[in-house]
Amino acid sequence: MFDGKTIIVTGASGGIGVPLVNRLIDLGARVIAIDVNPRGAGILEAAISDASRLVYHCSGLEDEAACRAILGKEDHLYGLVHLAGIFVPDDMASGDVEAVYDPVMAANIRNVYALYATARQALLNESGARVVLVSSLAFRRGAPGHTAYSAAKGALVGMARSLARKEAPHVLVNVVAPGFIDTTMPQQIIANRGIDNVVGEVPMKRLGTADEVASVIQFLLGPDSAYITGQVINVDGGIVCN
Repeated sequence: MFDGKTIIVTGASGGIGVPLVNRLIDLGARVIAIDVNPRGAGILEAAISDASRLVYHCSGLEDEAACRAILGKEDHLYGLVHLAGIFVPDDMASGDVEAVYDPVMAANIRNVYALYATARQALLNESGARVVLVSSLAFRRGAPGHTAYSAAKGALVGMARSLARKEAPHVLVNVVAPGFIDTTMPQQIIANRGIDNVVGEVPMKRLGTADEVASVIQFLLGPDSAYITGQVINVDGGIVCN
């Protein structure tokens, strides 16, 4: 499906990133994996079938210079998937602007703005390029203890809708919004509220799996989504309907 195509994945060694990279490699893609984890390359190499098509960069994509250092020689890019982000609680208290809001915005939205600005021409050089940004249930419902995070995930949706209109028909841009997925990110919420209370809100009566999210991202990258752009797909077991 992705033979000869290069796809960027940020947050690549995280809970959803690993099964996604594994799927893309198995389907023939060359993956440029980006993550702040210095052990990320080893995590990915242990999970994939062909490490020769994996290029790993340990980076937080702090600015355009950092993005250019990674993508400077890439003149054709088929896909960009933005999974990277941090999930930090806040109280809207004194000091939270600098301690929480600024780093959350930098790690969830500013980084992909810089990355897209750097990658844009290479994406336009490829026929039918795809971008998938990963938002969250926190955008859909609002997470009361994570205001900055909720705002950042909403900003990703606004960015996607703007780019979908700007770049069509050359680049398709969509969003996936996971709910409670069985990864490390929601574990503190689950610990505080209890697993029964959390899954009790989910019509499917269970947590989602990382691979279930990865499968939707794969669909949006693939040929069957050729007439889909500017959309938000919830992968949340129906919780936004509950």
